[in-house]
Amino acid sequence: MAEKKEFQANSLKEAIQRAAEEFGVPEEKLKYRIITEKTKYFGHKQREIYIEAWRSDGSEQQGLEGFVRLLLGEMKLDLAFELEARSDFLRVNFSGNDYKLMLYQNGNLLNAVQYLINRLFADAVGKKIYCECENYRKKKEVELSAQAHRYARQVRRSGKPVELPEMNPFERRIIHMTINKYSDLESKSDGDNFLKVITIRKKANG
Repeated sequence: MAEKKEFQANSLKEAIQRAAEEFGVPEEKLKYRIITEKTKYFGHKQREIYIEAWRSDGSEQQGLEGFVRLLLGEMKLDLAFELEARSDFLRVNFSGNDYKLMLYQNGNLLNAVQYLINRLFADAVGKKIYCECENYRKKKEVELSAQAHRYARQVRRSGKPVELPEMNPFERRIIHMTINKYSDLESKSDGDNFLKVITIRKKANG
């Protein structure tokens, strides 16, 4: 069994760096889980994060590769893929002749595959897994951010809230991140399903 150690720092990135130095391996060769995260006040706000980290022998990633290969075969999709390991996430990059099927209807299949492999492998791999196909998410991020800025200007002009169509978690994250840049606005997700509605509005004291 791999040796596990606990590390404390003011940010997740710093904790991962400390663990990599302690084990003497690159950050992408680490697995970790967040034990606790809290904010302390000693005259000023200070964040603390605790993680448990250990060396990865690569077997978890091999299991993921095998599953994705099997999944594409069962769905009879003419697609290739490669894994891109980063310190805090793992990305599965898809490409090939059937990429349009993966991206059909706002990337529904891509989102479903991402959800499935996270449920099955995120804990074993020790990090969040993202799926990308022909730079779809990167392009979508630019598009959604521009859309959020337009809605923000609209809310500022009219003073009235704006309700966006239902969005998946990836889309909502981009909208929230963009609106968070406006000190006088806020965004809120509503709904209990995978798809939720976002409302953008002025803050009560804005």
